[in-house]
Amino acid sequence: MLRVFAMTTILLTCADHWTTYLCLQAPVEGWNVVEANPVAKWLFGWAGLNAGLLIDSIVTLAAVIFLATTAIFGRAIKIALLAVITISTGYAVINNLGAISRMGLSPWSGIV
Repeated sequence: MLRVFAMTTILLTCADHWTTYLCLQAPVEGWNVVEANPVAKWLFGWAGLNAGLLIDSIVTLAAVIFLATTAIFGRAIKIALLAVITISTGYAVINNLGAISRMGLSPWSGIV
């Protein structure tokens, strides 16, 4: 179960970052889209969207690897923490997909 939550967290983080990029990369006429996570909003303001997403990806990957491999926490705590991260990241992806749909974009609209 630990590996499942670790991989799910990584996959959902990729989906979250992609959908966040689509939502925030360029203004869509008639829409004022902002980042809801205050830490991510600060990071994007400080480093820019692309660099902020890269930094967030690296930090998230490092945190998941640390959490999955550390002996500091017991297995049940690791699974619980990864479950919370998975659920919250999944919610962010669903929210972003809803925003993308309402703005008339598609999830692959950023692929050139």
